[in-house]
Amino acid sequence: MEKQTFKKRFVLPVLIVFLIMALSWGIYNLSWQLESNTAHQKLASIFGTLYFISVLFGPIVVYIWAYFRGASLGERILASAINPFLWATKECLRLLTSFTLLESLYYYFNPLSIWFACFLITEMGLAEIICRTGRRVRGDKIRIFHPAAIGAVFIGLALVIVAYSWGRGENIYAMFLDGYRTFFGSGV
Repeated sequence: MEKQTFKKRFVLPVLIVFLIMALSWGIYNLSWQLESNTAHQKLASIFGTLYFISVLFGPIVVYIWAYFRGASLGERILASAINPFLWATKECLRLLTSFTLLESLYYYFNPLSIWFACFLITEMGLAEIICRTGRRVRGDKIRIFHPAAIGAVFIGLALVIVAYSWGRGENIYAMFLDGYRTFFGSGV
């Protein structure tokens, strides 16, 4: 496994997944303009699902792709996190139509973003195990279940389970709202 150029090992995997995300989001959001309700519903279903899959599972694809192109661990982690960060940023920017900049930035800490960050840790651990398995199949003498990868999987899952089993996620949301009220007041 030779180390390829930065463009091939980092930029290309991130860019391909980003383009899939952006195109599916764009088609999903424009599909309502079709005169045919049936065509609108089909396009929205297909591209909404593709958008969801690319946002949620794109990081694992980026990680694996970067791994087999020779990216370092730091590069793989950063590459995997870029598209989720861009997605979260897009969601925060959408709030600027109704909220101040600081309120919109606070939205980074909403329960869905926290859940996704925990899930991202799990995904990266799983991706590392998948990559190591691929190398083992190719004949490399490598430990598949590296302690850091196992730790990432279990820590990420534990954080998701603990945070969302505690009051079925309502407590996390209540804490988010309490934080909002502390910083910005109770609103109207």
